[in-house]
Amino acid sequence: MTIESRTDLEIRADISDCFNANSLDTHVKSGYQLLVKYLRQTNGFTHDQIDEVVDRLEEQVAEHIIEIHEEQNA
Repeated sequence: MTIESRTDLEIRADISDCFNANSLDTHVKSGYQLLVKYLRQTNGFTHDQIDEVVDRLEEQVAEHIIEIHEEQNA
């Protein structure tokens, strides 16, 4: 499926980049870095558990964005 000349896969890759991108500003952390810190310190999650949480969040965010695009272009 193509949404505004972007495929679902491209949208999902962009969302993943948002979660994992490091800012050039050393004081700003990616969503992934912030989640790692929180989940490790607060809940004692393992690396695999954190990756699972992030994977699910990325998927949910991407699906929501795709749904919004589809509604706007219907």
